[in-house]
Amino acid sequence: MRYFLLIILCFCGISASAQWWRIGPLKHKRYPALAQVKSPYTKKKFKKEFKVSTPQLTAYTIKDYYDFEEAEMALMKTMKRNMRYRVYHAASYNFSDLASMYVEQNRLSEAKWYLLQSNLLSRRQNDDKHTFVNLIKLSAIKMDMGEVSLARQDLLEARAIANQRGWFRESKEIDKKIQSIQGITSIAPKPGLRYAELPDTDDKSK
Repeated sequence: MRYFLLIILCFCGISASAQWWRIGPLKHKRYPALAQVKSPYTKKKFKKEFKVSTPQLTAYTIKDYYDFEEAEMALMKTMKRNMRYRVYHAASYNFSDLASMYVEQNRLSEAKWYLLQSNLLSRRQNDDKHTFVNLIKLSAIKMDMGEVSLARQDLLEARAIANQRGWFRESKEIDKKIQSIQGITSIAPKPGLRYAELPDTDDKSK
């Protein structure tokens, strides 16, 4: 009986796996392949060189008094540093730049002082071009302040430098300015002049 059951089980197992060759690993169901996704950048050619556009710069003018104070402090700091490290050539231009700022504010007395300091340094550095320009500016400031005789002296000195360096065109321009003030001894100062403010003093008396 046992052998009979064993034979039946073996026969059923063989009949169930008789079609094994039809479901082998090479006969699995194949699904359709996915469509390849095309990138929009595959056909696009990139340039190796890029051009960087430079923005147009506009001239900066000091319109607000707070902007003037900020620019004044920055330039003053640079000037003091150059004087400290004895960079007198650069400091000379710092003084003249400060003078130009004070001219814009109609603070001619301060502008005059800074131009005189700039000239003192430019003479030591033998910078005749800067000294010449400073003398022209000084003469204009002194004319606005009513100091005609001092302005004439600056023009005469500037003309001497121009003749010495062979700047004949500039020398002719100075001659015209000297002739325009010939015979004038004094004129009224320019209206609206501003002078340096005195520092505030605290009243410590009790």
